Amino acid sequence: MSKKTDDVLSTNIGEFELIRRFFCSDFPSSPDTVIAIGDDASVVKPPPNTELVQSIDTQVADVHFPATAPAHLIAQRALRCAASDLAAMGATPQGFHLALTLPESNAHWLADFSDGLKKAAHELQIALIGGDTTRGKQLVISVAVQGWLALDSNSTSQALTRSGAQAGDVIYCSGPIGAAALALPQVLHNPADISGFAQAYYFPKVHLSLGQKLQGVASSCMDISDGLLQDAGHIARASGLTLEIDPEKIQCADPQQKQQCLTGGDDYQLLFTSSNPDTIAELQQQFPAVHQIGVCKKGPTGVILTGPSSEITATSGFSHF
Repeated sequence: MSKKTDDVLSTNIGEFELIRRFFCSDFPSSPDTVIAIGDDASVVKPPPNTELVQSIDTQVADVHFPATAPAHLIAQRALRCAASDLAAMGATPQGFHLALTLPESNAHWLADFSDGLKKAAHELQIALIGGDTTRGKQLVISVAVQGWLALDSNSTSQALTRSGAQAGDVIYCSGPIGAAALALPQVLHNPADISGFAQAYYFPKVHLSLGQKLQGVASSCMDISDGLLQDAGHIARASGLTLEIDPEKIQCADPQQKQQCLTGGDDYQLLFTSSNPDTIAELQQQFPAVHQIGVCKKGPTGVILTGPSSEITATSGFSHF
């Protein structure tokens, strides 16, 4: 980039020019979108026999990511983390709204941010259909995602929830956990370094295909954002069960740091239960990282750990308050 071009991009620009230049083109399109960016609201036409799934995720600079991280990495992380909620429900992505609170409308930063956002959107096949921009003291990014769930032949919802687990169901995790938590020292020391575990921090895998195939197979499901053990407690309480988990069966990014792997956040793996081991075995041919970690039992709601890892506490996890 030439110095002249860099000087132009570094200048602040107005709100409407900002939207037009960086967010009105080059995103994936959705055949269901009737009206997107440019009007007071978006208009979307649902396909026949579907339900709408919606979720919103907010990330704050120096709380959810380093404020000095490269803008394209911040964008990748923001959209992926939000879209993971669609995967956890078994939904197919349709579109998202983006709300930005910016300390300044720096065109160079925005060009980098929109580039990362577009790359993530194309990978996830989710269209940007609207949003808002405002000025504030701190960078805040809110991403509201939505997608479709097809109803079954009886017009019954196929949504994956936290409340459907039954005693005797097996507990599964979609892949290794802990890499994002272990990346934090590296990310905080050098936010631009994306080597090693930092890949999992900035580019968490969104398990959309697996989530969709778990419809009618998983009895409960959620994504792991605040630590596997803490999030397992959400399924236990919603389903009124004891989740008995064997830490020795859990695949960790670093087995020598198991406590941090099991309690650290930002994994975005899927945690799910099922009474269909044969079907899960078939799915493991396509998703080989899926592995069994425990079983659901009748008893007090909560998480119980078995095996020799008694030093691990089952109640630890990330909390904003």
